[in-house]
Amino acid sequence: MGVQDLDSQAARTDTGVLLQSLDRETMRLEFAGHTMNLPVERGLLSYGFYLPLSPQWSDGAPISPNDLTVIKQAIVEIQKHWGFHVDFLVLET
Repeated sequence: MGVQDLDSQAARTDTGVLLQSLDRETMRLEFAGHTMNLPVERGLLSYGFYLPLSPQWSDGAPISPNDLTVIKQAIVEIQKHWGFHVDFLVLET
């Protein structure tokens, strides 16, 4: 999977996933015309991405298992491109 930097805090994969830092604790993800904000926990060399048990887009539409797989792979690739390891954590509500 290829990664293209769009600026210092945003990148897109060749699968069309855009990941952008909004602030220290939030990343914005865009894919296939949908968006979602993901809480993150930054470590020294890693990021923890919090995903809800039932992931959905900002508009409330559920994220399909196939799209979720593409999204997770893209997050890992972009973070690896930026020099970070990724952990996926469950967001408890």
